[in-house]
Amino acid sequence: MAMNWKSCLTFVVSFLVFKFTEFETTVPSKTQLAILGQHIVLDCSFPVDKQWDRTQCQIEWKLDKVVVHSFYSGQDHLNDQSSRYVNRTSLYHSDIQKGNASLRLEHATLGDEGNYTCTVHTETGPKRTSVFLKLAAFYPEPRLKFSTSACGVELLLTTEGYPRPSVQWLTVSGEDVGDDTVTHLSQDTQGLYTVSSTVSLQGAVNKTLTFVLKNEALGQEIRRNVTLLSGNSVDMSPGVYQERWWFVITVLAVMLKYLCN
Repeated sequence: MAMNWKSCLTFVVSFLVFKFTEFETTVPSKTQLAILGQHIVLDCSFPVDKQWDRTQCQIEWKLDKVVVHSFYSGQDHLNDQSSRYVNRTSLYHSDIQKGNASLRLEHATLGDEGNYTCTVHTETGPKRTSVFLKLAAFYPEPRLKFSTSACGVELLLTTEGYPRPSVQWLTVSGEDVGDDTVTHLSQDTQGLYTVSSTVSLQGAVNKTLTFVLKNEALGQEIRRNVTLLSGNSVDMSPGVYQERWWFVITVLAVMLKYLCN
């Protein structure tokens, strides 16, 4: 039976909708997080069918206008690749025919942070989708230095990481002792933050303070109890770290009460 005009129109419209709107590249909607020095996979996918031809497919990744990786004619073409990415990028070649255009980036650096665009070219034209990559680095165990003066004690804790953290010194009751603290943040040539946090206390001291550093990007929280004693004994009380291992920093100001008299 011959197809009536309504059925024919429906078929043509359906074909055109599939031909011109079905092809889209897909990347994660959320910001992707990479840890400094580790690898990260930036996902990108596209639909394929039985007529898909690998040799007609082009895949290009860019960071803004910088070429990160290019693939066409069935193989990588890296002549235009930025020197920043040499020997650090790859595609999953065996999975391209399945619609996988994901980029693997090795040894992530702070300079890799930014907006990446995945572009896939096929017979229907190019499709571009962007994903933002954020970098982070864990802050290691803070280093402690302390010194005594004629009438007080000064504590200094230092550590490095990324991005910019929040820092507090708290009393046992949870009150902020910001008036007695100074925290400096500086960045090195790689972009890492160096945290130098100082608390100065006057007179004979018998108290416990808690140093708190939070790296929101990684959900990292460091808490260290610092117990100051002006006598001749050491109080070993535990500090708490979010990853549930225990450590204690205890300072003995043996001569403090004599220096202040």
